[in-house]
Amino acid sequence: MSYSIFRWIHIILTGIMTVPFTLFLATGFISENYDDELFLAPEFLILIAIWLIGAILMFFSKTKVIGMVLTTLPSVFYVAIIVYFLLIPALTY
Repeated sequence: MSYSIFRWIHIILTGIMTVPFTLFLATGFISENYDDELFLAPEFLILIAIWLIGAILMFFSKTKVIGMVLTTLPSVFYVAIIVYFLLIPALTY
């Protein structure tokens, strides 16, 4: 498989994982709000920016490895969150 096809598949798959999870986290799903109003946590939106910078860097020959690492970082973060909140508590009971 050529690198250009792999690049597009990688960008699409990591984007499908990064954007919805980031928007879910940015709505404050784990925060406590005493006013019953929407509580935003915009610090999670930096993960979309990291993914986007990595996706842009993948198109330059000198920075394609750095771009691939940057696009993978948010996905690794979300996998770690899923393991921490779902699998570890299930294994302790």
